[in-house]
Amino acid sequence: MAQLFITISLVEINKHKLNLNEYLTLVKYQHMLEGKSFPFEPDTRFIVRLMKDGFVTKNSDGFGFTLGPAGIKIFQGDDLFEEFYATFPHKVPTGTGFRPVSTNDPNGMSAKVTRSIWNRITKNKPYLQQTIIDSLKRELEQKKNTNSLGYLNNIDTWLRQATWEKWEDIPDEKKSNNFTKL
Repeated sequence: MAQLFITISLVEINKHKLNLNEYLTLVKYQHMLEGKSFPFEPDTRFIVRLMKDGFVTKNSDGFGFTLGPAGIKIFQGDDLFEEFYATFPHKVPTGTGFRPVSTNDPNGMSAKVTRSIWNRITKNKPYLQQTIIDSLKRELEQKKNTNSLGYLNNIDTWLRQATWEKWEDIPDEKKSNNFTKL
Protein backbone atom coordinates (compact mmCIF):
# COMPACT_ATOMS: atom_id res chain seq x y z
CA MET A 1 0.00 0.00 0.00
CA ALA A 2 1.43 3.38 -1.00
CA GLN A 3 1.57 6.12 1.57
CA LEU A 4 1.24 9.84 1.00
CA PHE A 5 3.25 12.31 3.04
CA ILE A 6 2.93 16.06 2.69
CA THR A 7 4.62 18.78 4.67
CA ILE A 8 2.27 21.43 5.93
CA SER A 9 3.74 24.78 6.88
CA LEU A 10 1.74 26.21 9.75
CA VAL A 11 3.51 29.52 9.19
CA GLU A 12 2.20 29.60 5.62
CA ILE A 13 -1.32 28.69 6.74
CA ASN A 14 -1.34 31.41 9.41
CA LYS A 15 0.20 33.99 7.10
CA HIS A 16 -2.74 33.66 4.71
CA LYS A 17 -5.30 33.24 7.53
CA LEU A 18 -6.40 29.83 6.26
CA ASN A 19 -7.76 26.93 8.23
CA LEU A 20 -6.55 23.38 7.63
CA ASN A 21 -9.49 22.42 5.37
CA GLU A 22 -8.97 25.51 3.22
CA TYR A 23 -5.26 24.79 2.88
CA LEU A 24 -5.86 21.14 1.98
CA THR A 25 -8.39 22.29 -0.62
CA LEU A 26 -5.69 24.47 -2.17
CA VAL A 27 -3.23 21.55 -2.07
CA LYS A 28 -5.83 19.41 -3.87
CA TYR A 29 -6.20 21.99 -6.66
CA GLN A 30 -2.41 22.41 -6.89
CA HIS A 31 -2.04 18.66 -7.36
CA MET A 32 -4.76 18.72 -10.01
CA LEU A 33 -2.82 21.42 -11.91
CA GLU A 34 0.28 19.21 -11.78
CA GLY A 35 -1.70 16.19 -12.99
CA LYS A 36 -1.28 14.35 -9.68
CA SER A 37 -3.88 12.75 -7.47
CA PHE A 38 -4.45 13.85 -3.90
CA PRO A 39 -6.84 11.83 -1.69
CA PHE A 40 -8.81 14.72 -0.27
CA GLU A 41 -12.34 15.83 -1.06
CA PRO A 42 -12.73 19.60 -0.66
CA ASP A 43 -15.57 20.75 1.57
CA THR A 44 -17.81 23.08 -0.43
CA ARG A 45 -18.46 25.23 2.67
CA PHE A 46 -14.98 26.73 2.34
CA ILE A 47 -15.06 27.42 -1.41
CA VAL A 48 -17.02 30.70 -1.06
CA ARG A 49 -14.39 32.24 1.21
CA LEU A 50 -11.54 30.94 -0.98
CA MET A 51 -13.19 32.43 -4.07
CA LYS A 52 -13.82 35.77 -2.33
CA ASP A 53 -10.12 36.09 -1.43
CA GLY A 54 -8.88 34.96 -4.87
CA PHE A 55 -7.43 31.62 -3.76
CA VAL A 56 -9.66 29.66 -6.16
CA THR A 57 -11.65 30.51 -9.28
CA LYS A 58 -14.34 28.69 -11.25
CA ASN A 59 -13.15 26.69 -14.23
CA SER A 60 -13.85 28.22 -17.64
CA ASP A 61 -16.49 25.56 -18.29
CA GLY A 62 -18.39 26.69 -15.17
CA PHE A 63 -17.96 23.33 -13.43
CA GLY A 64 -15.35 22.76 -10.78
CA PHE A 65 -12.62 25.03 -9.47
CA THR A 66 -8.93 25.72 -9.97
CA LEU A 67 -6.31 27.77 -8.16
CA GLY A 68 -6.72 31.52 -8.43
CA PRO A 69 -3.89 34.09 -8.40
CA ALA A 70 -3.59 34.14 -4.59
CA GLY A 71 -3.57 30.32 -4.45
CA ILE A 72 -0.89 30.05 -7.12
CA LYS A 73 1.26 32.54 -5.21
CA ILE A 74 1.15 30.32 -2.10
CA PHE A 75 2.71 27.40 -3.94
CA GLN A 76 5.13 29.30 -6.16
CA GLY A 77 6.29 31.87 -3.64
CA ASP A 78 9.43 33.93 -4.14
CA ASP A 79 12.51 32.13 -5.37
CA LEU A 80 15.33 32.66 -2.88
CA PHE A 81 18.11 31.39 -5.18
CA GLU A 82 19.84 34.79 -5.38
CA GLU A 83 19.94 35.07 -1.59
CA PHE A 84 21.32 31.52 -1.31
CA TYR A 85 23.95 32.20 -3.98
CA ALA A 86 25.00 35.46 -2.32
CA THR A 87 25.25 33.78 1.10
CA PHE A 88 27.44 30.92 -0.15
CA PRO A 89 31.11 31.99 -0.11
CA HIS A 90 32.93 32.23 -3.43
CA LYS A 91 36.25 31.04 -2.04
CA VAL A 92 37.44 29.50 1.21
CA PRO A 93 40.86 29.65 2.84
CA THR A 94 43.15 26.65 2.69
CA GLY A 95 46.58 26.20 4.22
CA THR A 96 48.29 27.67 1.15
CA GLY A 97 45.76 30.17 -0.21
CA PHE A 98 42.17 30.00 -1.33
CA ARG A 99 39.99 27.39 -3.02
CA PRO A 100 36.94 28.39 -5.11
CA VAL A 101 33.61 26.87 -4.07
CA SER A 102 31.26 28.92 -6.27
CA THR A 103 31.46 31.57 -8.96
CA ASN A 104 30.98 35.30 -8.46
CA ASP A 105 28.35 35.62 -11.19
CA PRO A 106 24.90 34.21 -10.28
CA ASN A 107 23.98 34.38 -13.99
CA GLY A 108 27.03 32.54 -15.37
CA MET A 109 27.10 29.06 -16.91
CA SER A 110 28.20 27.39 -13.67
CA ALA A 111 25.44 29.18 -11.76
CA LYS A 112 22.86 27.90 -14.26
CA VAL A 113 23.81 24.35 -13.30
CA THR A 114 23.50 25.31 -9.63
CA ARG A 115 20.11 26.91 -10.29
CA SER A 116 18.83 23.74 -11.98
CA ILE A 117 19.93 21.70 -8.94
CA TRP A 118 18.23 24.29 -6.67
CA ASN A 119 14.99 24.15 -8.67
CA ARG A 120 14.97 20.35 -8.71
CA ILE A 121 15.49 20.16 -4.94
CA THR A 122 13.28 23.01 -3.74
CA LYS A 123 10.51 22.84 -6.40
CA ASN A 124 9.43 26.40 -5.51
CA LYS A 125 8.85 25.59 -1.84
CA PRO A 126 9.64 28.84 0.00
CA TYR A 127 9.80 27.15 3.39
CA LEU A 128 12.43 24.64 2.19
CA GLN A 129 14.39 27.41 0.47
CA GLN A 130 14.49 29.44 3.69
CA THR A 131 15.45 26.33 5.68
CA ILE A 132 18.39 25.72 3.32
CA ILE A 133 19.60 29.31 3.65
CA ASP A 134 19.28 29.27 7.46
CA SER A 135 21.18 25.98 7.67
CA LEU A 136 23.93 27.34 5.41
CA LYS A 137 24.30 30.36 7.69
CA ARG A 138 24.60 28.07 10.73
CA GLU A 139 27.25 25.95 9.04
CA LEU A 140 29.25 28.98 7.91
CA GLU A 141 29.12 30.50 11.40
CA GLN A 142 30.29 27.27 13.02
CA LYS A 143 33.07 26.69 10.47
CA LYS A 144 34.31 30.28 10.87
CA ASN A 145 34.38 29.87 14.66
CA THR A 146 36.41 26.66 14.41
CA ASN A 147 38.65 27.81 11.52
CA SER A 148 37.45 24.93 9.36
CA LEU A 149 35.88 26.91 6.51
CA GLY A 150 38.36 25.26 4.13
CA TYR A 151 36.41 21.99 4.47
CA LEU A 152 33.23 23.46 2.96
CA ASN A 153 32.02 21.55 -0.13
CA ASN A 154 31.54 23.40 -3.38
CA ILE A 155 28.05 24.80 -3.93
CA ASP A 156 26.78 22.05 -6.26
CA THR A 157 28.00 19.22 -4.03
CA TRP A 158 26.59 20.99 -0.99
CA LEU A 159 23.13 21.05 -2.60
CA ARG A 160 23.25 17.55 -4.14
CA GLN A 161 24.27 15.94 -0.85
CA ALA A 162 21.53 17.80 1.07
CA THR A 163 24.13 19.13 3.51
CA TRP A 164 21.59 21.54 5.02
CA GLU A 165 19.87 18.56 6.66
CA LYS A 166 22.88 18.10 8.94
CA TRP A 167 22.53 21.68 10.19
CA GLU A 168 18.75 21.99 10.26
CA ASP A 169 18.18 21.18 13.94
CA ILE A 170 21.30 22.84 15.33
CA PRO A 171 20.40 26.04 17.20
CA ASP A 172 21.97 29.37 16.29
CA GLU A 173 24.89 30.05 18.63
CA LYS A 174 23.91 33.69 19.06
CA LYS A 175 20.30 32.87 20.01
CA SER A 176 20.89 29.80 22.17
CA ASN A 177 22.31 29.84 25.66
CA ASN A 178 21.59 26.15 26.28
CA PHE A 179 25.21 25.09 26.10
CA THR A 180 28.61 26.16 27.33
CA LYS A 181 31.34 26.69 24.78
CA LEU A 182 34.50 24.91 25.92
